[in-house]
Amino acid sequence: MTYKCLLKEENLSRFSAGRNISSECLNHLNMTVQALLQRQVWALQFLDATGKLSSGFLQGNIFWLGRFEECLNTTATVFVGPNNTTPTHPFKGKYCKVGIPLGPTQPPAAELGEPDIPLGELQLGVCIPSSCSREDTLTLINSTLALASSAVPLGNSSLQANVAICHQENLKLDTRAVVSITILSFLGFLVVVGTVYDVFVIHRFHASPEFDDLETDETEPLVLGSQNNSSSRNIKYRGYNSIHTENESQHDAEKKHIQEEDEIGTLELGLGGKVLQAFSLYTNGSKLLSTHTGAGTLGAVNGIRFISMSWVILGHSYAFCAMIAKNIYPFIMGHVKQFSFMTILNATVAVDTFFLLSGLLVAYLSLKEMKKVGGARKFKWGMFYFHRFWRLTPTYGLIMLLYIPLMRYMSSGPFWQQNGTEKDFCENNFWMNLLYINNLWHSRDTCMLWSWYMANDMQFYIVSPLLLIPLYFSSVFGGLVCFAFLIGSFTVTGILSSQNDFPMDILGTGGEPTNAAKYFDDIYTKPYCRIGPYVIGMIFGYILYKTDCKKRITRFQNLLGWFLAAVCCLSTLYGNFDSVRGKHIPSKEESALHNAVNPSVWALGVGWVVYACATGYGGIINSFLSWKLFVPLSRLTYISYLIHPVIMEIYYNSKRDPLYITDFDVVYFFLGHLVLANAAAFVLSLVFESPFMSLEKAVFRRAKRH
Repeated sequence: MTYKCLLKEENLSRFSAGRNISSECLNHLNMTVQALLQRQVWALQFLDATGKLSSGFLQGNIFWLGRFEECLNTTATVFVGPNNTTPTHPFKGKYCKVGIPLGPTQPPAAELGEPDIPLGELQLGVCIPSSCSREDTLTLINSTLALASSAVPLGNSSLQANVAICHQENLKLDTRAVVSITILSFLGFLVVVGTVYDVFVIHRFHASPEFDDLETDETEPLVLGSQNNSSSRNIKYRGYNSIHTENESQHDAEKKHIQEEDEIGTLELGLGGKVLQAFSLYTNGSKLLSTHTGAGTLGAVNGIRFISMSWVILGHSYAFCAMIAKNIYPFIMGHVKQFSFMTILNATVAVDTFFLLSGLLVAYLSLKEMKKVGGARKFKWGMFYFHRFWRLTPTYGLIMLLYIPLMRYMSSGPFWQQNGTEKDFCENNFWMNLLYINNLWHSRDTCMLWSWYMANDMQFYIVSPLLLIPLYFSSVFGGLVCFAFLIGSFTVTGILSSQNDFPMDILGTGGEPTNAAKYFDDIYTKPYCRIGPYVIGMIFGYILYKTDCKKRITRFQNLLGWFLAAVCCLSTLYGNFDSVRGKHIPSKEESALHNAVNPSVWALGVGWVVYACATGYGGIINSFLSWKLFVPLSRLTYISYLIHPVIMEIYYNSKRDPLYITDFDVVYFFLGHLVLANAAAFVLSLVFESPFMSLEKAVFRRAKRH
């Protein structure tokens, strides 16, 4: 479109007059237009690489991207000299992408603080001379649109680009990236040294390791992680010599072996040895891959955790695909009419499952520990908080260090954000994430948008003693406190939803459609609106603690429990089907009630599943959820949650063209994302998570002995 409008000399003259474009850029544009008139190949490549009107515009194809590589690989050839026989190459192709609002005029993305073109704008790729700047490109496009508008009147409407983003070749590492690489390299060095020390010193010269606490450490309450990943091995290595001569009697051999063992004794690793071994891939890998679980483990939790994480990845696979889909309108309109698709649209309840499990384990394990140590006063509340912070934060921070400064260097393409995927590289707000308060600010001011869950979970954990202590001393008083928390959450959520006319869910069903984004900030990510499932989890955890997982119920009670659990879960998933497909427009009151109680209703259903499986009434469902394969997979869910959006961003933003998506495509992408997320989580757990958990064990066990 750009070059076509400039091919006529009168248009080029009109365009040049009074335009705020650098002289060098304008000169090279003139060379390109003249070369086009002469049908030179390099100029035709500039034209060919520029985006053009594509079919499917009315179906949502607003990506006119052109050809990214063709533009960058094109070099201008201009002949100079006495007879124009000397070839010169004054410039190369430069790929830029501009955003053109299709609705009401919006402020430029830079003013909004967005790193890329806002969603919903027409994205046009243009190939321009490398001497042209981003500002030159914006002026060029708007001038071209003005010329086109004069030829084709648009009435009262006008088209004008509001943002331009140009690809930078040979992007150099900035200070942030260098610091990040240095820290991660040092960590990698520790891993190498720790692994060599573990394999070639400990295991080679002290060849009979005894692991005296390989079983599950049930003191770990984190849901997005392992119940036993934090357990370190108290390893004692005995030296021995099993070589005997043929003339030695069996008695002499045994006597000699005992004497040698007494002389060599048992090797107790010192603090330095334990620190090195904490970074060992060999030791940490054997922990992660172990399927052993200790007595009293809630085995079904492993399966529920992994399935819920897979569900989150499936939902995000659809969401990320939709960002660059060229058939988004028919795809969405067709799928919202399918009853089965409600499991995708309502996949957000998978996060409520994590809240439920987190609250359940916190109550169940903490109350058991209180009873063991002799009451709430003797409970180590300092370690209660420190362990949680240490369990989450180093891994969380290192993944931020890997993602925020380095993401921009990982790939390229028309969708790729070379200015980083986070606003200002989180320079002004990274501390919110590390203090777990990022969900209390507007989403545009936070880093790693999906980390709102981490903030909520930590905030629930911080206030959990307000429920734990009353529950420990009195069932009635503790129950009243839990009930008060639930009623408070329901009330606040309902009032916020009603006053703001929020939609029924994050999808924008019911309510004022323009409030869907505000719904995310004011309800979806706020702890006082999301705490319901966590409190219900604590109630179930208290019941399991009081009954010691040995409650006997009748067959009728068991069937009734499963029936009610199914009603809770199915009504949550499919209850708003008529509203989603437009058969019923929910009132403000209906939306408010749905927003207030829907997550907690889901939690009641899943809570029964955990309870029934823990007390022996799960049957085949318990056998499946307690499958040994889920044990190591469930240990990876914490890092899998943190890293899977990064994997999706890399994959989708590296695309050269928009996607025409179908269910088969998304399922195929989902399976790839699931495998890669768990593979990446395994590696990062070996390097980030496991070492810091082992360090905590090494330091505090040593402190206990002294």
